[in-house]
Amino acid sequence: MKKTHLLRAFLAAAAGTALLAAGPAVKAEAAVPGYLKAATYFSDAWVTNFWNTESDHMEEELAQIAADGFNSIILVIPWREFQPTMMPVSYNSYAFKKLDAVMKAADRHDLAVEFRVGYTWDYYAEEGSVYRFQDLLRDPSVRTAWLAFAEKLYQVGKDHPNFHGGFMTWEDFWNYVEDAGTFGTGSYSRQQAESVGFQDYLCQNYTLTQLNDIFQPAVPFESYSDIYIPGRRDYAYKLFYEFYDDFLYDLLEDTQKVFPNLSMEVRLDVDPVNGPDGSGSVGVPHDSTYPCGDSPYTSVMYSVSMGHGFGQQLSAAEAVKTMNEQLAAVRAKNGNKPVFIDQLLYMDATEGFESNARLLESHRGLFLMSIPDTLRTYTNGYAVWSYRNYTNNPVYNCQFALGSRGWEVQGGVTQERDGSMVMKLQAGGRLSQKIGHRISGRRTHDNHVRFTAESEGEGPVTVEVALGSNVQTVEVDGSGTFDLDFGGIEYYEVSFQTDGDVYLDNIQVYNFVQDGQLRDIDGNELSCMGAIRALNAALN
Repeated sequence: MKKTHLLRAFLAAAAGTALLAAGPAVKAEAAVPGYLKAATYFSDAWVTNFWNTESDHMEEELAQIAADGFNSIILVIPWREFQPTMMPVSYNSYAFKKLDAVMKAADRHDLAVEFRVGYTWDYYAEEGSVYRFQDLLRDPSVRTAWLAFAEKLYQVGKDHPNFHGGFMTWEDFWNYVEDAGTFGTGSYSRQQAESVGFQDYLCQNYTLTQLNDIFQPAVPFESYSDIYIPGRRDYAYKLFYEFYDDFLYDLLEDTQKVFPNLSMEVRLDVDPVNGPDGSGSVGVPHDSTYPCGDSPYTSVMYSVSMGHGFGQQLSAAEAVKTMNEQLAAVRAKNGNKPVFIDQLLYMDATEGFESNARLLESHRGLFLMSIPDTLRTYTNGYAVWSYRNYTNNPVYNCQFALGSRGWEVQGGVTQERDGSMVMKLQAGGRLSQKIGHRISGRRTHDNHVRFTAESEGEGPVTVEVALGSNVQTVEVDGSGTFDLDFGGIEYYEVSFQTDGDVYLDNIQVYNFVQDGQLRDIDGNELSCMGAIRALNAALN
């Protein structure tokens, strides 16, 4: 990213007002809306395991999204699950087959589709996939693989008339930023500063005199090879934020060459570092990324907590006022491009953020019905993240779409039943999966096992469900859904055993439900759904 990108974006915006007003459509002939009203879609699963599930109620789910007034969906696409290997590059045929099926189904319901390109998390392999995003900083072959992944997604998408484009997001690349501020001042930190290009960036933009003044190292830097990655609250960490913003912007511009008009969800948070005199703190903004290169719009995650202190309880009027101010500030820094709110967080039940400012519960609906003018003024669309509540389910292939992959099976077989893949577990059989390393908070949260089961033959079947060493039993007589509470326990494995033939499906292990107050985990309407429908109708 060059220092001139803000000027370029401003000139492009001035020259292309009509294009920007039309939004991020990527094909002139595409049957896509001018204003996006989107729901993030992951069916009855979770974004982390959606792409290895069946979604056998997809038609009904998409019909309901359309009936609720949305005209588009966002698909969150994990990098590794779609591109399992990078050297050589390979692609997951099931994931792409499902992507094609979702896009066709969405088109049947007149829903446009937007891609979130490169989600961090998946369960495709046992090891985590975070390393890929970190290696983009240091390994050209990883960047080559990323560009191949983005290009393939674009090529697949553009063949569908309802393809609307896509965005990447700072969130998927932020883990290294959080880790880097803990490296200290020794040789490892200096090695990291060299390998990721931090030293080179500083060499190109700052003199050693300037850096010694900013870092205030115990021993003055005599060469750029002496530079380490500072602590995250150190004043000098503002330089690492600057470096990382530059990296992200450069990656975005590179990716736009293979995925035209790709946007990026930019970080609106202002990150605090200690002041230069050691007292108080100063904020580091990320507004250098706001223009988003050649994209005709800037993507953001917007929460009502932004601009407010911890613990505040907000009225709808206060939240609307701040939203206008925040979105105006983005457009003042992005060349006056429209903003796409890819996550509108009018409420946030995410663990770890309980102290954030939040809307009074009784004002949620009023807030949603009060923002049509704000959205029309500053944005080309908005999206909700939790259209349907979901569990933090760490089970891979939980609906047996991939047969028995990921499971250990004794005395069982996957088969199609009533149009859905299920596991038929025979008398004396056992089904298990190791999952404990994928889920946190086990001792402080009640752990549940939720599944559907149907007995075969006359009389009930007893199914023994174990979470670690803790066992519960259920009697299955016909078909039903079961939800067992195991409390706050430690475990590594979930398993099922049976004394008779039984069909198992839709297996979830969870200790948290993400709540958006639109639809519950079974798709039933919740308290904010009426207000969202009213908002969508007002934006027609």
